[in-house]
Amino acid sequence: MNQTYKLLLLAAAVSLLVPACSDKKPSAAEQAAVRVNGEPIMAADFGIKSDLTGAGQMSPVSASDMKLMVDLELMRQAAVASKLDQDKEVHAKLADSPKELPRKILALAYINKQLSSIPAPTDAEVTAFYNSNPAKFAERKRYDLQACVIKPTNGKEAKIKAQLSKSKKYDDFERWLKANRMKHASLPVSVISDHADGRLLQKLSNVPVGGSVVEDGKDQMTITFIRAMQNDPLTLDQAKPQIMTMLKDKKRSEGYANMIKQLRDKAKIEYVPPYTEKGLQPSLSPSVSNRNDQYTTA
Repeated sequence: MNQTYKLLLLAAAVSLLVPACSDKKPSAAEQAAVRVNGEPIMAADFGIKSDLTGAGQMSPVSASDMKLMVDLELMRQAAVASKLDQDKEVHAKLADSPKELPRKILALAYINKQLSSIPAPTDAEVTAFYNSNPAKFAERKRYDLQACVIKPTNGKEAKIKAQLSKSKKYDDFERWLKANRMKHASLPVSVISDHADGRLLQKLSNVPVGGSVVEDGKDQMTITFIRAMQNDPLTLDQAKPQIMTMLKDKKRSEGYANMIKQLRDKAKIEYVPPYTEKGLQPSLSPSVSNRNDQYTTA
C-alpha cells in the first residue's frame, strides 16, 4: 500500500467522522440565548450550567435578567468602541478579574464615563425643591405610629372601620380585635416625614393625633395609628446636603435611562428561541433549539 493510497483512506475516514460530530446538539449552557449587534450572550452567562433543572426543565431566565444582560452587553460594546478597555485602570481590573466579570467591569466603566459629566444641582434647583416639598422640610414632623395588619378580613372591612371610629385609643381597638378573634400583627414605628413613603405621608398630613389611616388590600387591611406627633422643621441650609444627594441621584437615574435608550435605539437585538425578550419561562420545553429563526428587535 503506497503512501498516496494511505492518505486517501485517512481522508475518507475523516469525512465520515465530521458529519457525526456536527450532529451533536449543544447543551443549554452552550447555546446562544440572544445576540446583541451580532455578539452572542450565551445561556451560561445567565448562570445556566446544564441542560435541565431538577424538575426536567430548562433553567428559567426572567425578563429583568434578560434586560439587564442585554444592557450590560450594549454598554460593554460601547466601552470597547470608546477604547475604555485600553484605559490603564480598567485594563488592570480586567487582567485580575474572573472570566465572567469583564462585561460588568467594562459596563461600569462606561456608566462612570457617561454620567461623570452630569452637572451638580444648582442653588436654584435646591431652593425650588425645598419650597415644593414643605412636608419633608419646612413643615417636617416626627411621628410615633402603630402599624396594624389584619388578615384575613373576609368581608369584615365595614365592621372593622366602624369600630375604628368608636375607638379612642389603639389599645381599645386591639382589645376589640382580640375579643373578636381577628388575626392581626402590630408594630410600633417612629418615622420622620422626610423619610416617610410619599403616599403615606400625604395621608398622614391630614390626620390628627389619635386618628388613623386605612389601606385596603386584596386579603388584608393595614391600619396606621398616629400615637403622637411633633413638629421638627429643617431650614434650607440644614436640608441642603440631603436635597443635593436626592437631586444628584435623580439626575443620574435619568441620565442612565437616557443612555440605555440611546444604545437600544441603535442596536440590533436577536433573541434565539426558546429565549425571548421575556427571558425563558420554566414551563417551556427542555429541548434545545438549533433553529435559525430568531425574534428580533432593532
